[in-house]
Amino acid sequence: MFGKFLSLPPIYRRVILAVVLLAICCIDTEFPKSRVSDTICVVCLSAWYYTVGLVRPTVLFFAFLLKVVFRYHAYND
Repeated sequence: MFGKFLSLPPIYRRVILAVVLLAICCIDTEFPKSRVSDTICVVCLSAWYYTVGLVRPTVLFFAFLLKVVFRYHAYND
């Protein structure tokens, strides 16, 4: 079964992983609150964010934002 999964094109693997991670997080929200439950939810959402492909644009946006903020503070000091 794992061999079949690895034989899929990379985009399909990413879609399957994203759906599974989001499903785990949605199921996990129905469990009682505990440290383990919260940790599983945070890990699944972080991995989902990476799998969907939003990490790189977010990092680039924050790098640009930091550059603008530091440049603004350099001119105002």
